Amino acid sequence: MRIAAFLIATFFCLLPCSVCVSFGPLTLSVPPNVPALPSSTTAILVTNGTTIKAPVTRRNTFVFHDVLSQLPNPSAASTKIQCFLEIACRDYDFASYGLDVFESGEMELYRVARGGIEIGERVKVGASPVELKVLRVRDYYEVRAGFSPMSLLKNPMVLIGVVGLAFVMGMPYLMENMDPEMRKEFEEQQKNSILSRGAANPNPLQNFDMAAWMAGKSTAITSQDQTNDDGGGGGPRARRKG
Repeated sequence: MRIAAFLIATFFCLLPCSVCVSFGPLTLSVPPNVPALPSSTTAILVTNGTTIKAPVTRRNTFVFHDVLSQLPNPSAASTKIQCFLEIACRDYDFASYGLDVFESGEMELYRVARGGIEIGERVKVGASPVELKVLRVRDYYEVRAGFSPMSLLKNPMVLIGVVGLAFVMGMPYLMENMDPEMRKEFEEQQKNSILSRGAANPNPLQNFDMAAWMAGKSTAITSQDQTNDDGGGGGPRARRKG
């Protein structure tokens, strides 16, 4: 019995390293600063319609046992099987990885971007766990912002009101302290402005009688005759009196 046990132990010690790796598990770990992951977190390995899942362990690791035997056989033109590795987690977003599994059992892990573009260096999978990269923490709740007086000043309507109030309150003070010549010039410009002209010459359309116009009466002639009678102008009736 001792001789048989010695021969078996010697046989396993003399096995090639590639054979030992072919049946070795694929162990993935997370950074030490990441707390315990939810129990629903799963590592998913996908290739050619085959899906392999590994749940998270108590040590925050993912272990795939005997990956080569669970994958389909590679094609005749290829000596490796390409897989896509993704971590489905509720609280964290992990980077996506690609995994190449060779016929000898060796495995290489590397990061991939969108479209399967390889980025970063390749890492050979061995006995030690391969650390995954965490991209961000998922936030499902938005913190409500507190009240701040400065936020009111960012409102355009409040800014317009403040500027208008400052103009109304400061204009009389500016007029009192204004130079007399400048004040006189300012008053003359106000008299010649469009607003002052409109107040002196009212718009004739303001007294327009729509009902009389629709009835066929000419309000324009009536108003003109009345004006001539009141003012004693050069109308026909005024000439007759003279």
